[in-house]
Amino acid sequence: MAEKFELKIISEKQKAELEVLLNTLKSIRGRHTELVTVYIPSGFNKDQIVRQLEYEKSTAANIKSKATRTAVETALESLTRELKNIKLTPPNGLACFSGNVSEKEGSQDIKTWLYEPPKALNIRLYRCDQVFITEYLEELLSTSEVYALLVMDRREATIGILDGKKIEIIRSLQSNVPGKIRAGGQCLSPDTLIMKDNGEIIEIKESHNPLVVVSQNFNIEKTEETPIIAKWENNKELFRISTCYPKIEIEASKDHTFFIRTEKGIEEKSLSEIKEGDYLLMPEKINLNLQEQIIEFKPEIKRSWNMKEVKIPVKLEQELARIFGYYLGDGNYEIDRIAFSEQREEVANYYKYLIESYLGVDARIRFRENKGYYQIRVGSRIISQLFKQVFGSESKTLTCKIPQIVLRSPDNVLASFIAGFFDAEGYVSSSRVAAGFNNKILAKQLQFVLLRLGIISSVLEYDNRRNPYSKKPRHTVEISDIESIKKFREMANFASKEKRDLLNKLIENRSNVNKVRQIVVNGKEVARIIRNSGLTTTQFNCPDFFVNNRQMSKEIFKKNILDKVQNLELKRRLELFYQSNLIAAKIDKIEPTGIKQTVDIETKSHNFIANGLIVHNSAARYERITEDLAKEFFKKVAEAMKEIFQDMPKLKGILVGGPIPTKEEFLEYGDLYSPLKNKVIAIKDIGYTDDHGLRLLVEASHEDIINQELVKEKQLVQKFFETLGKQKDRATYGVEKIKLAIERGAVDKLLISKKLPREDAEQLESLATNIGSEIQIISTDTEEGMQFLNLTKGAGAILRFAFE
Repeated sequence: MAEKFELKIISEKQKAELEVLLNTLKSIRGRHTELVTVYIPSGFNKDQIVRQLEYEKSTAANIKSKATRTAVETALESLTRELKNIKLTPPNGLACFSGNVSEKEGSQDIKTWLYEPPKALNIRLYRCDQVFITEYLEELLSTSEVYALLVMDRREATIGILDGKKIEIIRSLQSNVPGKIRAGGQCLSPDTLIMKDNGEIIEIKESHNPLVVVSQNFNIEKTEETPIIAKWENNKELFRISTCYPKIEIEASKDHTFFIRTEKGIEEKSLSEIKEGDYLLMPEKINLNLQEQIIEFKPEIKRSWNMKEVKIPVKLEQELARIFGYYLGDGNYEIDRIAFSEQREEVANYYKYLIESYLGVDARIRFRENKGYYQIRVGSRIISQLFKQVFGSESKTLTCKIPQIVLRSPDNVLASFIAGFFDAEGYVSSSRVAAGFNNKILAKQLQFVLLRLGIISSVLEYDNRRNPYSKKPRHTVEISDIESIKKFREMANFASKEKRDLLNKLIENRSNVNKVRQIVVNGKEVARIIRNSGLTTTQFNCPDFFVNNRQMSKEIFKKNILDKVQNLELKRRLELFYQSNLIAAKIDKIEPTGIKQTVDIETKSHNFIANGLIVHNSAARYERITEDLAKEFFKKVAEAMKEIFQDMPKLKGILVGGPIPTKEEFLEYGDLYSPLKNKVIAIKDIGYTDDHGLRLLVEASHEDIINQELVKEKQLVQKFFETLGKQKDRATYGVEKIKLAIERGAVDKLLISKKLPREDAEQLESLATNIGSEIQIISTDTEEGMQFLNLTKGAGAILRFAFE
């Protein structure tokens, strides 16, 4: 659950203290521009301001008038001295004022004020003027209540608050409601790989209803399982999309829909709307909760007296999974034995030990000089039958796949299988961990299955011209980003010490810079969030990222931006991008492959993962799905509103804006918490759903807000008149009578007209604050307000108990 937004309310005592300070500052006038005002925002380094003031002091030496120059230099010196006595900028920032307040020309009386406001300052300012700049503090007094703001359509919602004159964004929400989708015909190549909920990887042509496959939950940003509810077959022209980092390929028709990262966020676009350089979405990790698999194997034994005893495990565990992986890379099958080929004696001895200790059979090693490798032989018909059942007896070179029992196993068993395979086929270079072979199906499976371990890989294809023994293309599964390489070492690693040392050296020498784990949010959105928090983007030194000229990996995002943020609320928001299970893969090429048979499926969650990419499902039931998704989004927005505002003190009303009829549908179908629904005071037609939309909503609701203020004021004045008429001893008016009532602690509500002299108003407010009275300012904009002023001469009170 997202962290609840906390609203800081100014107490009446703080309000009274601030009013006294403001009256003092506003009464001072300089003869020239000699009054210094400095605002230090919340979280800003105070020492940087001190250095600026010292620089300004040297600049002031150029002022021609000696009197002005002396006044400015002395004010800056006094202010600098006071700031140096403070260790850190206070939590809410600091408002600083210094200048000559002497009324006698030619004399000096330098006064300095340092004030920590009751709410966080988001403004940084230095100014020399004839008056102190107080408008930013005056805004804090403009209201003691707030309005909730909501602008939304079916795709996006922005929630904010209006606190006085300040509009602040609290949360932005994105929906899964699709954009333009054409009904029917959205198709993929039949050999596209999808993953079932049990971990098995199948081609999409083998899918059917019922079947449960892996998809992406965009609300919690994790993979999940979803049932297939429909399937279509067709003949369409297909286009191959190839991404850069990682290298992934998928073939689709022009009208198939993908999830694209854009400047507006995540959008659904058909392939016809996508271009090279756009960013597709993929999961950083596929989450499956699988159990160890039972080995259902019964050997064919004709002469038990002649069969060697073998320990066949009950479940597929890590040791056997590693042997399976090694066999897939370098093993072969015969009727009475299996054999492995290995160039390193150390690795051959490792697997000899693993086979003998775990399966309880003898394994023999011999070096074949004419071949230049070691051969491990396991003479056991039972073991041979087991491996034949798991792998089949066909040639592994071009057609063998990862065994189903391995795919259905938990991640630790899968990782052990991958370790065995890389022991056989893998190598380490100065830039990557990789394994090369001729089996394209196996390469695509490995790439897909590595996502379960959070390992991002590429599949590269080579023409294999230099190989005298085969003209088949060679496929290399490459792991090149530093996070994936570390995960490989942690979860799999090599049996060979030489390869382990090379892997450790690779990790030690590699930087965090990579193009694989690109953060899914665009830089302009991050810049907007940072600026809305009162900071500038210059301190992060990522100018190209903030204007979307350059992408950024997750680790660089953490180092250059996240780790430098001190504001806890801002840090929490940015951490969501870092912790997201979504990453972006840049499109390298889109090229036609001809008219082919095609397949597509529809899933309950409206997407599925194909070849490792997140794709939208068919639009055959688009209208119904869109409505369901919209209602889900409405409920998501309503839950966020409840979470943020249900316990917020001084929430006066809610303003809702959006296009017709979305906002009305939200109020009807969104299940908005009833106490909040009752506080909706304005519903406006607004065409924007971002921070600009919030500003337009406030402007459009100006009259509604004023009317709400007046209604409450009228009700309070009417209550005062009613109490005065029916219970004379429970109400009083006049400055002196009210002072006496305050002395006795009797004042519950103090009503002060705006026309009451400021000196009297400040005195009453100060006294009433000390006994916890509620203070209300009464305008003269209404008939009731004028009646109150005429009767009471500007001051009235409702009492806690009878008092004469």
